Amino acid sequence: MVSIYEGFFLNLCVLIASLFVYKQLVRNISESYENKYSSIISGSLGGLLGIILMHFSIVTGVNSIIDLRVIPLMLTILYNGWLSSSITAIVIIISRFMIGVNSQSLSNVVFILLSWAIFYFCSKKIKNRWTSVVVMLSLSNAVYTLLTILVPSTTSINYILLVNYWTVSILGGLVAVYIMDYLTKSEFLFKQHKSFAFTDPLTGLNNVRSFDRAFNRAKKRQDKSIAIMILDIDRFKQVNDTYGHLEGDVVLRKLAAILKMSQGPEDIVSRNGGEEFSILIHNCTKSEAYEKAESIRKIVENSFFIIKNGTMSLHITISVGMTIYSDTTKEIDHLYAHADQALYEAKKSGRNKVCFYSGDNPLS
Repeated sequence: MVSIYEGFFLNLCVLIASLFVYKQLVRNISESYENKYSSIISGSLGGLLGIILMHFSIVTGVNSIIDLRVIPLMLTILYNGWLSSSITAIVIIISRFMIGVNSQSLSNVVFILLSWAIFYFCSKKIKNRWTSVVVMLSLSNAVYTLLTILVPSTTSINYILLVNYWTVSILGGLVAVYIMDYLTKSEFLFKQHKSFAFTDPLTGLNNVRSFDRAFNRAKKRQDKSIAIMILDIDRFKQVNDTYGHLEGDVVLRKLAAILKMSQGPEDIVSRNGGEEFSILIHNCTKSEAYEKAESIRKIVENSFFIIKNGTMSLHITISVGMTIYSDTTKEIDHLYAHADQALYEAKKSGRNKVCFYSGDNPLS
């Protein structure tokens, strides 16, 4: 009985380590290939894991062995879909025939095919993940038991083998699903945090870190002309105080949509914080930059901002401060500060206007 525990522990170690490697490879493959090719490679990797688990078969101590080859098949059904799981099944079947063609190998083929059908049906019909896994493994084990009785490897039914197989496969399957859920959630959180590191979660625009990165790249390229437009919602505090911050967020998202709609192919649109946004514009003249800013200002002024679940609309205005290198700003490192000064002048001189920085006296 010690060999069973040792073999099961070894299989779990191999399974867990393989799942970490598998998940990393699948993630890299998904980023490099289309979904179809990704599914093919994922299914092939699942089949390879099945072969590895067959290699580390568990000796039951009663002149027979068991393995966990069915677990990769179940995992590909749950996490990758029918195409990947079909490829996994084919790889496992071919590898079994390579060991030898006899009644046992044919029985194994039937077992894999029926298990695939059970797994696929349960994954579609049973919504709860853990209930689905337990039902999958139980029905698959029932098929294994039936085939063991119908196609015995010895003259008598090996009940110890069956008990060991039920125990090992269910425990191994539950551990495998737990590990895959953990890895999938970790990968999702990693991608989410990676995205939020450079994206504003409320509006989907670039955040200030992305803006700084794009601005630094532009400075290194030494573009002949770079304009910065900083815009701010006029009296936005009153919107939050009157209607609440959730409705204020609706306004911010609508403004972000307008800015995206007005975005040029090389423009970098960012939310720099609160109700302040910025647009980094490459290769434009002063007049072109002003026309763009004035167009955005008019669109915002004439737009309806729907809040309160569609029961109320607001009109808002924006103030815009701008400067352009190397026209109104000679030192590129001062570009943002000068645009900010121009924004302050637009606010101070009445709001709802575009001001260009011009030395000590920003011009509207």
